[in-house]
Amino acid sequence: MTRYAMLTAFGQDRPGIVAALAEGLFQLGCNIEDTCMTRLRGEFTMMVMVRLPMRLSANVLAERLLPYTTPLELTVLCREVPARAAERGAEPDLPIFMLSVYGADHPGIIAQVARVVADHRGTITDMNTRVIGAADRPVHIMIMEVQMPAGSQPEALGQALDRLKPSLGVDLTFRPLEQVRL
Repeated sequence: MTRYAMLTAFGQDRPGIVAALAEGLFQLGCNIEDTCMTRLRGEFTMMVMVRLPMRLSANVLAERLLPYTTPLELTVLCREVPARAAERGAEPDLPIFMLSVYGADHPGIIAQVARVVADHRGTITDMNTRVIGAADRPVHIMIMEVQMPAGSQPEALGQALDRLKPSLGVDLTFRPLEQVRL
């Protein structure tokens, strides 16, 4: 039976983190299947879906990676993922939209936008945010990928998001994302 683990690693960014994690996982017989990695200001963070070898459990994976992660002062967390949840399957042919937000930073932007998306049954499948600009005039940038369920009305979500613009004081764009089928 195929077993999977979700590994999360984070710590102060420095050269060699991805190489150390990949080498450690390889040496332990794990296969890296999916990853998401970014740097948040000076902090590194990475999520990795790995297929485990038969002799290794997710419970000991972080401990077995210590020789690779300790020199880099990384914190690593692991948990087993049910095979049913981790198995690759055909992606549903559901519409995907790109939602972008740009405007003066203030608390609540992400919470309010995410609530409107959830209320319209949208699933946020990817999200990136940044605060840029001078400290006295911070600007919030957010990019979300939103998948809509079959039978939903994306136009209604777009209208609800438009109504949110004045209260948030941001520019907001919601548009279909072209999908590539292989």
